[in-house]
Amino acid sequence: MRSSRLPPVPLAALAPLAALLLAGCAPDFTPRSVVEDLRVLAIVADPPDVLLPASPTGPTETLTLRATAVAPPATAGAPPVTPAPADVRWSFCPFSIGASSGYACAVPACETPLVPEPDGSVRVDPVRLGINCLAALPGGALPGAPSGSGLPAGFEVLVRYVATVGPVRREAVQRIPVKAADATARNLNPILADPTFTGCTATAGSCPLSDVAIAAEVDPGSFQTFPTGPAGRTSEETIVVSFFTTAGRFKYETGQATSGSPRTDTVLEARELNGARQALVWVVARDLRGGEAVRGPFTVVFSRP
Repeated sequence: MRSSRLPPVPLAALAPLAALLLAGCAPDFTPRSVVEDLRVLAIVADPPDVLLPASPTGPTETLTLRATAVAPPATAGAPPVTPAPADVRWSFCPFSIGASSGYACAVPACETPLVPEPDGSVRVDPVRLGINCLAALPGGALPGAPSGSGLPAGFEVLVRYVATVGPVRREAVQRIPVKAADATARNLNPILADPTFTGCTATAGSCPLSDVAIAAEVDPGSFQTFPTGPAGRTSEETIVVSFFTTAGRFKYETGQATSGSPRTDTVLEARELNGARQALVWVVARDLRGGEAVRGPFTVVFSRP
């Protein structure tokens, strides 16, 4: 019987193929922390959540949202590019289908455009807009809604932000919890201090063409304890801190801060600058419950010693 085994291949013949495969796996992609075009770094809602009124006719809450959307400057030394008011659209959706559908509005007729304030922020009353949406629908109430309100005891609404700069379009969604009127432990945005830059003044000074240490610190008093289950179980927030830059590479793109260790450190490495002599740096803190804080941009100017 004839053997079906192939003849052995000399190791030397495999060397070119191995080199090709290794080259294809080289880390030549741009890290997500590097801002190469229009990016939505954060949407800060103040407050991060709202409460249902105690009664159907009770007062409702209004929150304010601000987006941090940026792109690298067209020329060195220029300020970062931000979308013009005409290139930004905000909208509100009281009931979403979910992440699998890109957070499409469950009732398209209820997606409401929001008009920005002069400073670019938007103000929205989620409960009132939700009630108005239900009032226009056949049947009115949702399953599980408190008597007379038409709204469930706890749910989530969405604010959508769409920005365009040149050919680049970016979309981001902020999810906002709406809680029962007697909800405890309301969420607050973390308090993030301006980062420190070792060896240079980030706002106007210069640094040698070498690595720059950056430290960001969350106010220890802003870490909250929140309910995580029945029988009074609680957990304390762990806040994720993310760094963004227009040039160079971070040693660590993200870190975790706790009340016992509120500081997060990284290093902005002066490599892959592609001719850039400065970097714009932002720091974003998220508590993973809807609370966010942003600091930046800070300018790090690289100069040869």
